[in-house]
Amino acid sequence: MIRIKCDYLNGAVAVPADVIDKHLKLAPAASFKVLLFVLRNSDCTAGAEQISAGTGLCVDDVEDCLVYWENHGVLISDNIPLSEDIAKKALGNLKSIETVDKQEPADKKALQSVRSLPVKKPTQREIALRMSEDSGIRTMYTEAQSVLGTFGYDTQAILLMIHDFYGMTPDVIITLLTYQKSINNTSSSAVKSRAEDWAKRGIFALEDVDAELLALEKIENSFKNIKVNLGIQSDRPTPRIHKFLRDWVVEWECSDQLIVYAFEQSDKVFADTNKLLRKLSRQGIKTPEEAMDIEKKSLPKSVKKTYDTKNIGKTGVLNWMKKSDEEEV
Repeated sequence: MIRIKCDYLNGAVAVPADVIDKHLKLAPAASFKVLLFVLRNSDCTAGAEQISAGTGLCVDDVEDCLVYWENHGVLISDNIPLSEDIAKKALGNLKSIETVDKQEPADKKALQSVRSLPVKKPTQREIALRMSEDSGIRTMYTEAQSVLGTFGYDTQAILLMIHDFYGMTPDVIITLLTYQKSINNTSSSAVKSRAEDWAKRGIFALEDVDAELLALEKIENSFKNIKVNLGIQSDRPTPRIHKFLRDWVVEWECSDQLIVYAFEQSDKVFADTNKLLRKLSRQGIKTPEEAMDIEKKSLPKSVKKTYDTKNIGKTGVLNWMKKSDEEEV
């Protein structure tokens, strides 16, 4: 009998039985390391970098594991950056943490360093005061109501904070809300997350918004076309799949066919698919046919035979070996 030597009074982590029953045999081994870290820090788990530091896995492998659990409905991610204090709390649960140095590819555009929206929200009184003082704020709330219908205090506060903290104009904010409405995700946390992402990308003017919406449309269309080939059943991409697709479809302009080809060539591992597509894009390859043609040219030429397999039995070498064996007998 195998038993766990553990004092449960000092703390224990509960793993759902359903997860064990359904995924113990099929899930990658590394995914359970990630899941255990998340369960251990369920109230404060930070991003892939922190999980990587706590598990010893590389960041790309952590993201692949998170994608696996998200696709199977075990984990969810709202893609909202956590505060520094919460991230430190997650890491503080471990005795020793190694520093992870994540190398960004040279061809990837760096995101702007921006702070998350403040935790403290304006009060109802402060919101009402701003509306009375600023006609633009009043118009913003009126237009927001036409997009969202009736919305509560949380969304009211988030909209004002986006306007004041990031300096986004009312028309940009309304466009943001309209997009969130189109994807059926208008929660205050989703609106906040989208605004923070746009701020990091330097999207503050309407012309920048137009370019971003085109990029999002490309990502959505590509996801619909290839999700079955990638083994994804959900209707919408997870944040990590969305991140991959932004690079593949928008930054590197890979075709859907090339993405599926790279995914199959990489044994259906997202991190390896990402590396292969980066390589192919740098070579200017756009189609699977071009990729296969390059691969054929890179293969070594067939090695010529240095002996005649048909007539080898007629050589003196075999006769000598036979004579030697008879003499020993």
